[in-house]
Amino acid sequence: MSRTSCTSRVLLVATALGGFALGTPVRGAILTLDGVVRISSVVTTPVDLTSNGSLDWAYWSPNTATVVPPLVAPTNEKIGGTAIGSLDTVGGVGLRGSATSSTVERYSFIDGTSPTTGTNASLAGLIFNSPTGSGANGNGWKLSITGDPAEERLVTLYLGGFSATGNLTLTLNGVALPITDAKVFPNAGPKHMDVYTLRFQPDSLSDLLTVQYTASAITDPTNGHVGLQAVTVAAVPEPATASLLFLGSLTFSRRRRP
Repeated sequence: MSRTSCTSRVLLVATALGGFALGTPVRGAILTLDGVVRISSVVTTPVDLTSNGSLDWAYWSPNTATVVPPLVAPTNEKIGGTAIGSLDTVGGVGLRGSATSSTVERYSFIDGTSPTTGTNASLAGLIFNSPTGSGANGNGWKLSITGDPAEERLVTLYLGGFSATGNLTLTLNGVALPITDAKVFPNAGPKHMDVYTLRFQPDSLSDLLTVQYTASAITDPTNGHVGLQAVTVAAVPEPATASLLFLGSLTFSRRRRP
């Protein structure tokens, strides 16, 4: 596949509280950004939303420039999925798509709501804030994702843009500082994509992960923008075999040596 350049960043932000209460360990909320992959040419192997989004997945594929109000539900989502919320606006006047453009990413799935299946599907561009161009600075979107205090969840964000810088902010109650990252998108079609992978675990079901994505440094004063295409949520996989567990313990032991 044409995932041509990879910037692997591991940024850990966590409140690991020490101590015990009545014999029970006290744990802090966990929020980890594992990395981001830039996709700059059309992929040859589509993303498997069903596999990558075993708990939930959703995509937005508006094929019109008509501006719609906030709290936009996904175009399609996993049957029975409940982890991913609707899109809300950050600034601007509403959310919209593009009738003429597309991105480099492709998707397949077998457990959608409507349609049920898709094979190597090219979704219609991105969903993004209006206005575009010079008026897009500081505008964007946000959504919330439900976690589980009993397990870490793996979230993948499929973000794109055109002639602008995309600014990602991740926040979770109990984590002292948000995680932030910014990437520049060129004037290119199909639109380039950044695939972010992160993990989180809240202290309670009421603590939601908030994802915010805004535009800055617009280089096309008429059309510059950044947006979203898809999100997947899965449980962080446990080690598959005892040998993997043993290897992990060796790695930890080696790191502990002076």
